[in-house]
Amino acid sequence: MKPVILVVDDQKDERKLVRLLLRQYDCELVEAPNAREGLEAARKRAPRVILIDHNMPGMTGYDAVAELRQDPALAGIPVIMLTARKFDPGFKEYMSLQGVSFLPKPVQAGTLVGT
Repeated sequence: MKPVILVVDDQKDERKLVRLLLRQYDCELVEAPNAREGLEAARKRAPRVILIDHNMPGMTGYDAVAELRQDPALAGIPVIMLTARKFDPGFKEYMSLQGVSFLPKPVQAGTLVGT
C-alpha cells in the first residue's frame, strides 16, 4: 500500500505544484481545498504526512493542526506548514506546535523532499 500524503491548500496552483514535485515518488496524493475538508480527509485516509497552508479562509492551518492534535488517531501525524508570509505575529507560538515543520512558499523541490 502506497503512503498517503495529504495536501491542504485553498490555492489550486499550489496544490498542483506540490503534486508535480511529488509525482516521481511512489505515494498517493490526496488534496483538499480547505482546512475542514483536509481534516475530513485526514480522518478517512490517515496520511503519513500532511502539507497544509497556514492562511486559508474559514479555518487556518494553525487551527486545523490544533484540532488534529486533539484527535488521538491523528495526533502523531507529522505536519509541514506552508507559508508565503515573511512575518506572522503568532509565529513563535505556532513554532511550538509539536510535530510541525515550516516551509516557505512557493515550495521548492529540494526543501520539500528534504523535510
